Amino acid sequence: MKLSFLSLTALVPFAAAHFKLDYPLSRGFDEDTMPSFPCGGMSQSSKRTVLSLSEDAIPVALTMGHSQTAVQVLLGLGNDPGDNFNITLVPTFRLTGLGAFCLPHVSLDEKTLGVPLTDGMNATLQVVTNGDPNGGLYACADITFSKTVQNDNPTNCKNNTGISATPFSGAAAARNANESTADGQAQSGAGSSPSGSGAAAPTSTGGAVPLETAAWGIVGAAIIGGLAVL
Repeated sequence: MKLSFLSLTALVPFAAAHFKLDYPLSRGFDEDTMPSFPCGGMSQSSKRTVLSLSEDAIPVALTMGHSQTAVQVLLGLGNDPGDNFNITLVPTFRLTGLGAFCLPHVSLDEKTLGVPLTDGMNATLQVVTNGDPNGGLYACADITFSKTVQNDNPTNCKNNTGISATPFSGAAAARNANESTADGQAQSGAGSSPSGSGAAAPTSTGGAVPLETAAWGIVGAAIIGGLAVL
């Protein structure tokens, strides 16, 4: 089936953008400042996504503009964690395809975080991808945990046709997305551990490597097993 001119132009914003964080609510989006760590140059938001303490996981919804991307999800606890995103929620993996993508079950339980969550606690979630061609791209969402609300999961937690995710293993999984290529190799001049002012530093107090592997096993199985598509 041929695409009309209008259909083709509708795809341009997705193809032109690096990626967008749709849920939790992003601090904002500026493609020019996305390579700036932390948070793509965006300051703390006054519109925090309120998450229920009764839930031990949340979806993370993205819109992808590169056909192949290395992706990682980090968390920093506190009112304003600055550049201290020291908890790895989802280790680096390869994402193939354009458009809507959603991780349906990103764990936020105490075993993953290393500390118990409390009512009113603030945190910031950061999605990191590899740059184009080098470095990283960053987007953040400010969140608050509450015992009085129920999570309002996004209706756009679906995968576009052709989207697929593949977990990395070994050194590729341990490598930060901002130091990785889309196929899991180290970027030129990058090592396997964070270095420099632009690097994320995932070192969860709950025991990073074993917990990261276990967490990704659950998430990866859910994705690779197949989700609803748009």
